[in-house]
Amino acid sequence: MTLAGPPHDSPGLQAFTVLIARGVQSTVDGLSAEVRRAVLAELFRMGTQASENHSGHTPCPPYTLRLDVADCRMHVELDPMRTRLSLTGLTRPRPH
Repeated sequence: MTLAGPPHDSPGLQAFTVLIARGVQSTVDGLSAEVRRAVLAELFRMGTQASENHSGHTPCPPYTLRLDVADCRMHVELDPMRTRLSLTGLTRPRPH
């Protein structure tokens, strides 16, 4: 488990836990180093942004996002109430 969050001098902001589902970890491990860095960077960017966006606001139920990063389709579940962001799916297009 890896934590991503704001600097310690940012009062009122909470860290988000960034998780990669066990079934998705082998797919992440199989990516090229460059693509893996892009995917992980996007997860941490999203965790930081979610921390800023949801800090101090009314509780929000979990929601799922689908996005494309470095030719990968990512499925991410964001749970603001638990300050958790999870990569629940990752697919790459098949070569033609």
